[in-house]
Amino acid sequence: MTFDEVFCNTFKAIGRRVAAEAKREVDFMMPSMAMVETCRADDFDFFHPLIEAGTLTTDQMHRAAQRYYLGKTKSGCPIFWMIDDMLTPLDARIGDSWISKMLKARHELLRYWQVKHCLFGEHLANSHKRNVSIVESAESAVLLSEILPESIWMAYVYIGNITPDLLAPLRGHRVTIYPRTDPTMSTYIFFLEYAQLVRSRYNIELSIDSTLEYNATAEQKECCIDILNFIIES
Repeated sequence: MTFDEVFCNTFKAIGRRVAAEAKREVDFMMPSMAMVETCRADDFDFFHPLIEAGTLTTDQMHRAAQRYYLGKTKSGCPIFWMIDDMLTPLDARIGDSWISKMLKARHELLRYWQVKHCLFGEHLANSHKRNVSIVESAESAVLLSEILPESIWMAYVYIGNITPDLLAPLRGHRVTIYPRTDPTMSTYIFFLEYAQLVRSRYNIELSIDSTLEYNATAEQKECCIDILNFIIES
């Protein structure tokens, strides 16, 4: 997927901005929230099975889309923005690709751009809610925010994003990570060790949920389901 396949002609302006900033020797920064707003949408295919099943409503879909600033490409793919706790968009996940990767492929001037990622949903860290729940999938986080609204739902999106500093903005919150299950418990064990490292560096009340390890069937573990799958299947 290329940048042109994602966005409309509105974003030709990004190319002009890159060139202009290069001439002034100014570091290119990810476009502001104005870019996020331009591609906003409130109807997504991944909601529809739950709406048809009566688990969620159309109003809940619209509310969740607004909460996470969800966008949509010209072809209808959801855009999951990584927006930090200062409301700065750092990058966005589209399928198996990233907007930063598309921009770098389009503009050679961006090859030295050091992209930083945060938790998906981190912009909600300043909410009045104290409980934060973290899953792997951004899609799951969005759906769970309406199914289990007592928590702020976030996602780490990919395992390479897991560092102790990733949770630094969550100091003062009660954080629970919900790992995917697997036949060998390797993901669960990884996060138990990760939690020890985070606790040693930051004053974060962090726990690793064991629901799937104790309750998922052997078949579910083979499929490496997450907590959303388990709730729906149960």
